[in-house]
Amino acid sequence: MKDPKNTPLIISISVILLILISIFVFSFINKSEPKTLEELYILNLQGKLKPSQGYVYKGVYSFINFDNLWYTQITSPQGKKIYDLALRYSPKDLKEITIEGKLDSNFFNNQTQFFVTFNHKGKDLSHVSLAIADIDTHVSKVFEKEPIAACDRNETEACKTRPIVTCDDADKLVIYIKESDRFRVYYNDNCIVVEGHDFDLVKGVDRILYNLYDIMKQKEE
Repeated sequence: MKDPKNTPLIISISVILLILISIFVFSFINKSEPKTLEELYILNLQGKLKPSQGYVYKGVYSFINFDNLWYTQITSPQGKKIYDLALRYSPKDLKEITIEGKLDSNFFNNQTQFFVTFNHKGKDLSHVSLAIADIDTHVSKVFEKEPIAACDRNETEACKTRPIVTCDDADKLVIYIKESDRFRVYYNDNCIVVEGHDFDLVKGVDRILYNLYDIMKQKEE
């Protein structure tokens, strides 16, 4: 028969053992799950990630899925910095999208500003705004160009104090996010255009960015 006096001691020892086991299990789980981008990049290059977690594109670019974004690393156009790029879609998601037309690369490289224009009276401004925020972040940070908010027509109070810009403004580097029932992504010399609605606008922006970064061609084979 157990001594009642020993019961509190037995309980205390059991609780301590449970705490130690919990710490051990927590530590084991933490060690088995990579927590940083660098750890994930290394595991990806070693082929130790699931396809949904990461893959190597064209045998060069390591793409990893982290916090619901796709990350990869590139060197800045000046060759001085390494950037961790975060995009909403990976190249595999966008390979069926072809970029039409031709961009004047010299003009793009020589401009210190870019004008982002759209219809302020559009019906899908939430996705337009998301697409604009994404391309603003990348072009201003990596290509070191100043973003200027513009309107494609003067029909709202906000546009009275903003520049009115379209692709016809050949002296400006223009990014035109255009609501349309037709999904289309194309260059027009000085102008980069993404047409569509809903998340197609965001996909179109990511497709443009991968081309500007020389990760994807205008038409992938």
